[in-house]
Amino acid sequence: MIEIYVPAIGQYDNIGDVILRRRLIRWLQPLGRLHVFVGDSPAGYAEALGLADDDIVYRSFAAFYRDAVRDAVRGRASYVFKPGEIQITLAGLKEHVSLVPLQLLVRARGGAVVRVGAGSRGFRPLARALMLPSLSLTDLTVWRDHRTARFLGTGGVGPDLAFAEGSDHPRGDEERTLLVVSMRGDRPVPPDAWFDGVRAVAERRGLEVVAIVQVERDRLHSALLAERLGGRVHPWPDADHGGHELALRELYRRAAVVVSDRLHVLIAAVTEGAPAAAALVDASDKIDRHFRAASLPDVSLPIASRPAEEVDRFVDAAADDWPRFARGLETARAELEGIRESVERVLAQPPSRRRTVWHLGRRGDVAGGMTQVVNAFIAWPFEASRVRLLTTRDGTTGPRAVLLYLGALARLPFLGARRSTVVAVHLSQGGSFVREGSLERFAALLGYRTVVHLHGSSFVDYAERHPARVAGVLSRADAIVALSAETRDAVLRLVPTARVEIVPNAVPTGTTRGKERMVVFGGSVGRRKGVDVLVEAWRLLGPVDGWTLHIAGPLAEPDVVVDAPEGVVVHGALAHDALLALLERSAIAVLPSRDEAMPMFVLEALARRNAVIASEVGGVPSLLDGGAGALVPPGDIAALAAALRRLVDDDDARAALADAGYARFDEQFSARSVYPRVEGLWLSVLS
Repeated sequence: MIEIYVPAIGQYDNIGDVILRRRLIRWLQPLGRLHVFVGDSPAGYAEALGLADDDIVYRSFAAFYRDAVRDAVRGRASYVFKPGEIQITLAGLKEHVSLVPLQLLVRARGGAVVRVGAGSRGFRPLARALMLPSLSLTDLTVWRDHRTARFLGTGGVGPDLAFAEGSDHPRGDEERTLLVVSMRGDRPVPPDAWFDGVRAVAERRGLEVVAIVQVERDRLHSALLAERLGGRVHPWPDADHGGHELALRELYRRAAVVVSDRLHVLIAAVTEGAPAAAALVDASDKIDRHFRAASLPDVSLPIASRPAEEVDRFVDAAADDWPRFARGLETARAELEGIRESVERVLAQPPSRRRTVWHLGRRGDVAGGMTQVVNAFIAWPFEASRVRLLTTRDGTTGPRAVLLYLGALARLPFLGARRSTVVAVHLSQGGSFVREGSLERFAALLGYRTVVHLHGSSFVDYAERHPARVAGVLSRADAIVALSAETRDAVLRLVPTARVEIVPNAVPTGTTRGKERMVVFGGSVGRRKGVDVLVEAWRLLGPVDGWTLHIAGPLAEPDVVVDAPEGVVVHGALAHDALLALLERSAIAVLPSRDEAMPMFVLEALARRNAVIASEVGGVPSLLDGGAGALVPPGDIAALAAALRRLVDDDDARAALADAGYARFDEQFSARSVYPRVEGLWLSVLS
């Protein structure tokens, strides 16, 4: 039997912490005997966790740690970190630093270390460096928001575990007669306009206002809210955490909308069928980033200086938006089930069958399709392998770039056992063949199996200009992933014995919102991407009622958007999440490039049900032919203008193209469809 050690301490006056930890405990109970550290929690907290009779409960951390070491030595222990917030401060990382010796022992003796459902509170680089040893000794890491994953540089992303709790089928026949509010007691009282706006919604809809206390320290704040809104307060009557949670959930099942600045008040509300309206008195992005990870963007409104009318509209719109919340909840629960299965596989899998795939490249919120491919790989919960990143560059130059390269070179010999470790190297052309190419050759020399992923629209030309350099790198690879037949053929001309597989890029399925009359371009703003052609095609189109063209990306050649015609919005470089948010709202996406491989922008647009127009270059026709998109010759202003005219004028044609494109994406280019093939290729080189 596996002995699973898991801390379940938290804020004992916070029902949200109970919800998070209970869901994790429910996942783990069928997998082995639990050893649960609850600290000096009150009895009601421990009872609400749903511990079984054979679970071993610890009040002393010393005893918990001692027994974990004992079982690890016997080869019987695994360790699971608690979900919730991690304080990325020097003081807040005591747990993660002190557990490194235990993690080493657990893994050395065949156990597993798992970290799911956590997110960062604070983003200090020095504290992050102290956490890196603990992160590197974790077999499965799934954060609950993308910002944390980018900051800490490893692990996937999934919804908050609390989305898996609550009613199995929310929004039945319950009568929704309440407007529930709950605001943090450690933040300023909301402005008068907020009270006026919330009160107006309640009066117009005939809703009773109930101020609830989900976190006990908010009790005085909730009493004040109830008084000023003309409602009643639902207090926290005693230490019965479980009973109080049930009472709160009953209120959420009767709520037409829940207004709060507490993350788990809003999540618990959604799981009981109540739309969430996050009212922020500060600039925190916590609620938005956690809801976005659950496919529910744009749930918040900063209220510090908003007039009552805007608060009224925001809360009123949320109350009518349950279908969107229902779709997000369904998606979140499906993703959480996949994460639960990943946890089960990792804890049940013998060490001899664990495989690790190390990717050499860069990740994060930086421009470039290759980086987004790596981001997606790192975030995906692969079934049979752990995916890790060895950062070789971050977009900087000079001494920092040299140090990153030397650091990667120094770490290569210590990535893992050669029989179970694959090194996947991402190359395009130019500097990557010198930098990452040399690392690939060194990895092969060290005895690792290597897989090269080829990216970049100009690889074929580069290979023809530098055949010796390209052949020297690719001849060492055990397998090569190409995006098109053209790239495959170029490789085989240089290395006839190479194993080359054509595997398309893929992205996770996206979310959509109410489509607006927007056309979006995303990419480097310059002539290679055809932005000059796009601007002139829009000028030729003339003013289009209600439609706007949004050009998003770094300004490589700013002159192409100088004197842009009416209706063009130039955003400049955007964070990747912001670009995806544009695609979620837009109806049409356009990429009139003169040169491409397999553009991630087109895949991300298809995944968000955009009707796509793109040039017939590189791998684009394989994405859009057969009616999945509109293809135009590169550089042809008139053809691009005609394609735009057809889609902006014909709602039915636009909807049909968007549906066909999404169907093509889902069948051939979704992560669900493609990633099992990619993982199979990675692991095949170990055979």
